[in-house]
Amino acid sequence: MSRPAFLRSAPALAGLAVLAVLLALRALAPAPLERLRLLAFDTFQRTAPRGRPSAPAVVVDIDEESLARFGQWPWPRNVVADLVRALQDLGAGVIALDIVFSEPDRTSPSRLLAEWASRFGLRNPVPAAPLPDHDASLAEAFSRGRVVAGFGLLAAPNGRAPAAFTTMASIGGDPRGSVQRFEGAVPNLPALDEAAAGHGSFTISAGSDEIIRRLPLLMSAGPHLVPSLALDALRVMADEDTIKVRAERNGDTLTGYTVRVGETDLPLDPSGSLWLHHPAPRSTPTVPAWRILDGAERERVRPQVEGRAVLVGTSAVGLSDLRPTPMTPFEPGVNLHAGVLEQALSGHVLTRPAWAPGLELLVSCLLAAGIAVSTALASLRVTTALVGAALPGLWFGCLAAFSGPGLLIDPTFAALAVGAVFSGASLARYAGTDRASQRLRAAFTHYLSPDLVAALASDPGRLKLGGESREMTFLFTDLEGFTSLTETAGAEALVHLLNGYLDGLCRIAMEHGGTVDKMVGDAMHVMFNAPLDQPDHAGRAVAAALAIDAFAEEFRRAQRLAGVPFGVTRIGVNTGRAVVGNFGGSRRFDYTAHGDAINTAARLEAANKALGTRICVSRATVEQVGVQAFRPVGTLMLKGKSVGVDVFEPVSGVDSSDAAYLDAFARMVAGDESGAADLLRLHEADPADPILALHARRIRAGERSTRMAA
Repeated sequence: MSRPAFLRSAPALAGLAVLAVLLALRALAPAPLERLRLLAFDTFQRTAPRGRPSAPAVVVDIDEESLARFGQWPWPRNVVADLVRALQDLGAGVIALDIVFSEPDRTSPSRLLAEWASRFGLRNPVPAAPLPDHDASLAEAFSRGRVVAGFGLLAAPNGRAPAAFTTMASIGGDPRGSVQRFEGAVPNLPALDEAAAGHGSFTISAGSDEIIRRLPLLMSAGPHLVPSLALDALRVMADEDTIKVRAERNGDTLTGYTVRVGETDLPLDPSGSLWLHHPAPRSTPTVPAWRILDGAERERVRPQVEGRAVLVGTSAVGLSDLRPTPMTPFEPGVNLHAGVLEQALSGHVLTRPAWAPGLELLVSCLLAAGIAVSTALASLRVTTALVGAALPGLWFGCLAAFSGPGLLIDPTFAALAVGAVFSGASLARYAGTDRASQRLRAAFTHYLSPDLVAALASDPGRLKLGGESREMTFLFTDLEGFTSLTETAGAEALVHLLNGYLDGLCRIAMEHGGTVDKMVGDAMHVMFNAPLDQPDHAGRAVAAALAIDAFAEEFRRAQRLAGVPFGVTRIGVNTGRAVVGNFGGSRRFDYTAHGDAINTAARLEAANKALGTRICVSRATVEQVGVQAFRPVGTLMLKGKSVGVDVFEPVSGVDSSDAAYLDAFARMVAGDESGAADLLRLHEADPADPILALHARRIRAGERSTRMAA
């Protein structure tokens, strides 16, 4: 039986092959796709933030004004007790404390008298009545009811645990096998735990990118299953004794948990976490703590407190637990707990159904296969229109599911499949034409230096596969902290920022005659003395490194003034023989170089982090540069090499301090102990010098050699 015509066409086969590759990547390397999924969900959050309903939860904020009125933190426990009693008198439905009182209050008069007697020799007569104990006062406030004490959890055991735990009833399996596990705790004083009506963890675990999208409601603390602060506050508010947990399964596969508190059901993922639907930044209903403590203000805030879930925390500078969310990089942690209570009490929760991955996969395959067939059979205009309709349709469909029933459906894989299949099929359709030749020339213009493009244009024979061995100098750059920058900056802002940075680096490299071999993310690889001969290639590379360093430092200062955490640019330079030429196959090749000298340059760039320098140059390069001054750093023993690499830092000129360093360094290399002593004195005179700091650390650790592992 013959195959259908569209299956005999190169565009359809290319499109289906691209789809097969994407499906394989989805199965074998899901992490990048998971990152895309989370970015899509973050965008949904910003596009359709949680609305503000009747505010069933409110935060009592120990803010800057409260500290100004009632003193610095920590407040005496009698002030906290007054705050708790005032909230109880105002009719709060529950009072959850995002604060831990793990040590006795040293400001209690009963403790101060003993301390003064011990420290200052004060010998006052014993008072007729017992002196006040602030911890006892706070415990008495707790015992009046409706108070949930917060505690912290630690990964490592520390021999401490809360004095009381909430009762948890599990159905369908023990959740402790899948929820986040902690072995240690920072509990409250036993008297406070025993007086409280509930106990919950305020520990917040972030994702791999540190952004808070989910909040753990169930955790394992040693042998105990414990609730979060918000979950136990919900229990106390519902006047329930037990939290019920039911495991949800699809066959033998755990798909999540359902937590029931009274009449409220909360769907959790297999790790025991609840997806958060964040409100607009800083829109959580909040009452300053001073208004609760101020008798004249207290009754005015009764409507905001009465019958509601109250969480007490802080946003004061230096005290607050600020967390990055999809909405803002600085959200107080207490607001996240309040968000859980508000979602639970208003009945609005986000869920990622167990059937969502299967639906996403089915839609992706159907749409991508349809685009592949359309590219083969229909005109480019028709297929482009279909793609133009499919991509926004996917996005708005998933956004509607998010903002309506609160379903987390991922559009990114389907969009990626449609775009990739369309691109692959389109390229196959136009392969072998003159258009392909034009695209190839455009690609060379983008990736190679103008000198190389001109050389190739004047001598097309250089495009044939092959290479030659020659001495070259290589320059590698990398940007410190680029991963964290990608997580905090928006996509458009990041692209604009990175383009400006890399454009400046490329311009400087080409001005010095370098050929930009590759740009990988934020990193740039430059080679000198190819394809054109440059007898002074080592000097050109060092001059380019200094110019790049000056540009990068100025760029970094400008960005930091604008509030962007732009990192330091690290540079490595090395000279040696390498094979350079066109490498690849008959259909695609790349003009590049291969050899150990390239690997050494890359390793020198990375060594800057340990050395504290920004530019690291090998001896092989230094020996060919006649006018530039250098300071020796030491001998790096690179992994896999038996011979060390002497490394240097270029400087603008040698002054008296540099001359003193060179002399002390030479004596230390020769084994003269006075060299080490002089290096320590130079470090004391200039502690900001990173090379002096490096040697000072090594000398104080007992090292006298300038050889170091890298």
